[in-house]
Amino acid sequence: MVSTSNALKQIKIGIDTGFGHTKYAYFKDEELVTGKFPSVVAFANDSLKEALDGVSVFEGTMYYVGDLANKQSSHQIEELISYKALEKYAPLLIAHVLKQEGIGPLEVSEIVCGLSPAHIDSTHAFKQRVSHFEVNGETHTIPARLLPQGVGAVRAIKYLSDTKKGIKEPNDYLVVDIGFNTVDIIFVYDKVIQRGKISEANSFEKRGAISIAEMMRKHIGATFAREISLKEALPIVTHGVYRLRGEEHDLSKVVAGFKEEYTKEIMAFLELKYGNEFDKMEKICFVGGGGYFIDPAYAKHIQVFEQSEYYNAIGNLVF
Repeated sequence: MVSTSNALKQIKIGIDTGFGHTKYAYFKDEELVTGKFPSVVAFANDSLKEALDGVSVFEGTMYYVGDLANKQSSHQIEELISYKALEKYAPLLIAHVLKQEGIGPLEVSEIVCGLSPAHIDSTHAFKQRVSHFEVNGETHTIPARLLPQGVGAVRAIKYLSDTKKGIKEPNDYLVVDIGFNTVDIIFVYDKVIQRGKISEANSFEKRGAISIAEMMRKHIGATFAREISLKEALPIVTHGVYRLRGEEHDLSKVVAGFKEEYTKEIMAFLELKYGNEFDKMEKICFVGGGGYFIDPAYAKHIQVFEQSEYYNAIGNLVF
């Protein structure tokens, strides 16, 4: 006889707890389901009334999470832009994935997350942190695996090239995974990940979309005399619109300029570090949320993908 708890544990979830957005993927009735929300938490007032209104209780403190957190006052928002902050709040983000999808902790067989090689020394601590925690008085004990960030994206390229028209895996290629904070480089030769090259030396903090978010934050301050957080700046960059007191301000031209500037900066950096590798590769594949900022016209062998922000989550799922 199969125990009830074991029978329930059947959903595997690939999760990318990114600094900008948390992305996730799982199969429901053999269909791939993906979703995301901002990796944002905000402090809530410590009252019973608010605890019943979309607030999560975690380690004795009440928090708003995701889109609701972004609606709070800037001084209540906790910036998740460092590894320490990500480690602290990762359980809250994972619990929010389950809440958003209506999945109970006992239904989850395994979660597979990515962690940047820049934080490789914290692998054990991060795995322990996301494997056992309590949110809203409910214990979450979930088997967890960690993959180097970017490896999931390679696996997604392989998986989607087999299952989706229009995507073909190159033979020799670089994956440039641009997240909110980090840029991680994965080498693939003969369609095989070169694990010996996965290291801190090929992972760069403060080079991701945080750069363009900082440009927008400064622009809002100079133009509208408003102080906003980096996490509040990110959706302005994404949508090209700044909403202030019910009025929408079209910043699409400003965003276009920022994207062009960022593309030049990141490509100059990558050319300096990997110019010789660029010459020899069939493709340079840009993935992650920051992949949307790259102009494929910069060079003929640059490849970008639709919905590449989900690639790590999808790859983590099918790995």
